Amino acid sequence: MELLGQPVRHISFGEGTIRNISDRYITICFTQGEKKFLYPDAFFKFLKLKDTKKQKVLDERNRQRLKIEKAEKQKEQERLIRRRKIRTMKIGPNSQAVFHVELQQAEKIAERGWIQTGHYLSGASKGKPRIPRRLKPNSVCLITGLQKGEEERDRCILGAFAVREDFLGDLCQDGVIEWHEKHRILLTPETALPFWEYFEHDGQIPRWGKVPFKYFSNTIMQRILSELVTQSEDTQQEEDVNEFYRYFCRMNRLTAEKTEAEGQDEGDIVE
Repeated sequence: MELLGQPVRHISFGEGTIRNISDRYITICFTQGEKKFLYPDAFFKFLKLKDTKKQKVLDERNRQRLKIEKAEKQKEQERLIRRRKIRTMKIGPNSQAVFHVELQQAEKIAERGWIQTGHYLSGASKGKPRIPRRLKPNSVCLITGLQKGEEERDRCILGAFAVREDFLGDLCQDGVIEWHEKHRILLTPETALPFWEYFEHDGQIPRWGKVPFKYFSNTIMQRILSELVTQSEDTQQEEDVNEFYRYFCRMNRLTAEKTEAEGQDEGDIVE
């Protein structure tokens, strides 16, 4: 909408004409001289276009602008509240998850950006989505699988993703865990890591069973992510995984350069 040359009325200076408009200011010529005002803020307070149709258009634009600014301010406030909650939330020692998937499904799961927790197999909640109560914004999920005909000891790590920063497992009633928009990695068959090498098992590999996922310790996840940095295929991937690793350490209040034991002994995996 063209405003240059449009007549206006000011509550104190009377009638004038718009002479210039910049990103932040509007210049109006009155009988007593030129005056500058904040634009478009002045039209909310003491300026009005004499053309009522154009004034209505301007009013609507201003309403939309304020609506967007309010939404952005609210979003920023929510972000700050989330950050405060993350800084003060209790970190459980086993708040990481490992999932079993079919190898041919790993890439498809990565493309869609979410994974399901499966269903309870017994008890009062049988058939309902399994609620990942231990998972919080500090959690990372590993994707693992086996080639057809392989034994459990051959299970390999196919990828990893952080959960979204607003994810709370005890509120996840539908059993759907969405991936973090940034911190995620999918490995190739050449760079896949052997899963059970990170656990103590005295040569006796635990049986996986029928559950789609299990919990394990934060310190083991730190070791895995640290090793993934060295497995990166190119410089960009290395930078992305390194940032992922440091994000994980920050969220779990761990030192990136040194792993400190916490909670259960390394080697435990929790149903």
